[in-house]
Amino acid sequence: MSNLDMPKLIDLNEPLAQLDVLARLHALPDAVALTTSEAAVFLRSSVSALEAMRAKGTGPTYIQGGGRGSLGANQKCLYEKADLLAWQRSNKVSSTVEAAVRKGQLFTTLGELAQPEAFWVDAHGQVVGMVEAASVSTVIERLGVFDIEWMRPADAACRAWDDIAEHLTFGSGLVSVLRREIDKIEAGYEASEIAAAIGPSKETP
Repeated sequence: MSNLDMPKLIDLNEPLAQLDVLARLHALPDAVALTTSEAAVFLRSSVSALEAMRAKGTGPTYIQGGGRGSLGANQKCLYEKADLLAWQRSNKVSSTVEAAVRKGQLFTTLGELAQPEAFWVDAHGQVVGMVEAASVSTVIERLGVFDIEWMRPADAACRAWDDIAEHLTFGSGLVSVLRREIDKIEAGYEASEIAAAIGPSKETP
């Protein structure tokens, strides 16, 4: 194991969003078996990407129907920590992906609001919270307790949540991004109005 692969001392109270892939995987209990949705969270990937790699035989080894493999249909399967670590080390993540570890605000651009994110959902269909925003210890405690659904943040904000305070905090973050975009659009309108009032520029021959 290289120095780069050595697990660092992980603060379990740290938000998951601040951990890179290897730190996320090292934080997991050794005997854990993750669903595709859960594995996608810890690999900073997506369900569709893992399913595509599974179909091509390029993804992590998984357990399905009692057997192990890296090729198969998109049926329920489980990923073990050791297999995820082995795959991650053999497929070095690009610096651009590792650089995407977010600090502080989870969303800063309109484009990020259009990307599916992982959310916990309870048996009643209520959103329990955003996975990336939770502490590492909370994420580990909730494995297998709540289902993980991948949806756009705006869609999640439109659902009922089990905690109104958390819902309001999450929604206000989305509104701040939208408000900045609205301000930009309105500034564009003003610029057009000023240009129209001045009239076309006249160039001297």
